[in-house]
Amino acid sequence: MKRILLTSTALVAFAGAAAADVSFSGSAEFSYNDATGFADDVSITASGSADLDNGMTASASLTIEDLDTVEAGDITLSSDNASITYHVGGDGTGAAYIGDELAKQGTLTNIFEDSDSIVEDAGISASASLGGATISMSINAADKYQIGVSTDLGGTDLSLGFVEATGDFGASLAGASSGVDYTLAFGSNDTYGLSASTSAGGADVSLDFGDAGWEIGASMPMGPATAGITFDDTSAWEVSLDTSLEGVDLGFTFDDASAWTMSAGVTAGDVTVDFETDSASVWSLDATYDMGNGVTAGIGTDSASEQYVEVDYDLGGGANLSLDYATSKEINPAEDIAAGTTVSVSFSF
Repeated sequence: MKRILLTSTALVAFAGAAAADVSFSGSAEFSYNDATGFADDVSITASGSADLDNGMTASASLTIEDLDTVEAGDITLSSDNASITYHVGGDGTGAAYIGDELAKQGTLTNIFEDSDSIVEDAGISASASLGGATISMSINAADKYQIGVSTDLGGTDLSLGFVEATGDFGASLAGASSGVDYTLAFGSNDTYGLSASTSAGGADVSLDFGDAGWEIGASMPMGPATAGITFDDTSAWEVSLDTSLEGVDLGFTFDDASAWTMSAGVTAGDVTVDFETDSASVWSLDATYDMGNGVTAGIGTDSASEQYVEVDYDLGGGANLSLDYATSKEINPAEDIAAGTTVSVSFSF
C-alpha cells in the first residue's frame, strides 16, 4: 500500500507539471451470465511526459485494473544516451534477457528465454550507451541484480547477460553473411546453440544445432501450394502441405508417429466456414456470417458435442454489444466466454 500511495503521489505531481502531455486510455466490459451473474472488467492507463530544462525527459505511466488494483506502471527519467526506470509493482524485465530461445535448444540457461519467464520482478532498471555499447542493469525486490550488454560489431549484434540469483550467464552473436541469417549462442553449464536460415533453389532452409541435438527444416512453393518438412536427431519428422484454391484454404500435416491433422477454410461472400480434424478423430466446425450494419453472427460445434452461438453488434467508436450461448468455456475460438448465456457490453478509449 505504501508503494501504491507513493507512486500515486508522484504521478499526480508529475501530471500537474506537464498537464498538456498527460493522456488516458483504457477499456471496460460489463456482462451478465445466467449461471454466474453480473461481472465487470475495467482497465485505465494514465501516461505522460515532460521535457525538462536540463535536456532530460521525465515520463510516467500507471495502469489500474478494476479501479482498485495497480497492475503495472513505470516512472522514467531519460536522456539521449541513458535512462533509469522505477517499475511500479516490480513488473520490469530482467536486464539479462538477450534473446528468445533457439528452437530445439530450449532455454540455454535462463538467458535465452521468452522475456516473460525471466522478469524476476525487476523493480528498478537502468541503461546507458557508452562507446557504441549499451549497458543495462536491473534490481528486483530481493536486491538480486541482472546485467546485460549489447553492441553492434559491424553488422553482427553481440549480447551478454548475467543473472546473480542463479549465477547463469550467456552470450549471443546474431547477424547475416552470404545470404544466411544466424544466431550463435553460448551459456553456462556448457549449453550452446546455432540457429541459421537461408533460401536456396526457391526453398527456405533452416538449421538448429546445439547441445540438445539438431533439427533441419525446409519449405518450398509448388505452384499454388507450399510443402514443408522437418527432421531431427531422434529421427522424428513431419511433412506439411498448405494451399489456397479459389477461396478455399487447405492444410495437412503428417508425422513419423502416423499422426495427421487437416484444416479447411472456405469464404463465400459474407460467410466463412472453418473445419479442423486429426487422426484422433477430434474435430471442430465454426462458421461466421457478416449480416451487415455492424452485426456478425457465429455458430460452432465439435467432436465433444459442445456448441456455441453468438451475435455481435458493433456500436461504433470501439463499443460492442454481444449475446453468446455456449455449452462450455472457451469453445468459441474467437471469444473467451463462459458457459451458459452471456450478454455483454464492452468499449475502449
